[in-house]
Amino acid sequence: MRKNNIMLNVLLHSNELANSEYRPNHPFKPARAGLLLELLNRYALLDHENQKIVESVSLNEELLYLFHTKKYIDILKRAESGEFTVDMLQAGLGTTDNPVFPSMFRLALLASGATYEGAMLLLGNTTRVAFNPIGGFHHAGKDHAEGFCYINDIAVTIADLVRRGQRVACIDIDAHHGNGVQDAFFDTNQVLNISLHESGKTLYPGSGFETEIGEGEGTGYTVNIPFRAETDDEVYLFAFEALVPPLIKAFNPDIIFTVIGGDAHKDDPLAHLNLTSNAYKHIVTVINQIAPKIMAVGAGGYNIHRAVSLWTLAWAVFCGLEPVDRHAGLIGGMMYGPETNAGSLEDPPYAIDGLNKDRCFDDAKKVVRFIQDHVFPIHGIIG
Repeated sequence: MRKNNIMLNVLLHSNELANSEYRPNHPFKPARAGLLLELLNRYALLDHENQKIVESVSLNEELLYLFHTKKYIDILKRAESGEFTVDMLQAGLGTTDNPVFPSMFRLALLASGATYEGAMLLLGNTTRVAFNPIGGFHHAGKDHAEGFCYINDIAVTIADLVRRGQRVACIDIDAHHGNGVQDAFFDTNQVLNISLHESGKTLYPGSGFETEIGEGEGTGYTVNIPFRAETDDEVYLFAFEALVPPLIKAFNPDIIFTVIGGDAHKDDPLAHLNLTSNAYKHIVTVINQIAPKIMAVGAGGYNIHRAVSLWTLAWAVFCGLEPVDRHAGLIGGMMYGPETNAGSLEDPPYAIDGLNKDRCFDDAKKVVRFIQDHVFPIHGIIG
């Protein structure tokens, strides 16, 4: 997948996935992938020599068992076929978050297959960045569904990469803690899993506190950076800069998985952080600079316009491009998004102040100190 000896940036896409939905009123919208294509075309971000769109393919079912139990996968299959049993409820199916619907298992395999295919392209040394916007199901457990997630594409793919001798780091900036991924690699030192998220005190899934640092051989290889609700760009970037680059440098991964959910944005309806595109773009830029190879997945983001705009900015950073609006100044309606939001991918600066800002900073400083005191020494990081 190399063009003229140029390492490619690959976008994984499936029209079938982009046209699917859990339920009409469900907040998780795979249609974001189609809207992303519209924005990438609008901003001239898909027609360069170092870019390629690759059609998603279904995951080989045998790979699921690198993380999931066979019993759970059998339950998923039966649920998709229309059979209802009590063990489906015990496996988290049939809930408001994880409804049962036709083609549920097939679509989950297709979304997971795109993530896996992207990782395999990275392994083949033809691709530097692969991005699956309909990926990042970091809540799915080995034997249950939760948080809109049926199959944990991240855990399955990383498990196979480790099996192939790769050192993998995961940087998750989705607003929700990636509890399923944490559970998968809590006791291994082959994966460095870093999650930056809103504190479990105020947001699902109620986990991901800084004291959760792994166990056994994995002690120090799970790193949680929880933020107080209302945290803004300045506070978030303080903790990110203090912790993430030093840990990545010390671990020296072959591949970085990055979960670039857009729900930490201040306009997201399902979380309570106050990030803007300014912090998001800076974070993605840093990851792009420190990662030898990147497997990016979209994960959350429930203000659709904002989430897709953030992904567009991320893709531009990965590809070393500046977005150019092809529709600027044209007469007539905008082709994408509500008119009040159209015309710019980026936000004006935003910051909180007063006592709330002080409390957010105090919490972030405590987290940073804890990780520097308890995790940095394990990695030989001084300071």
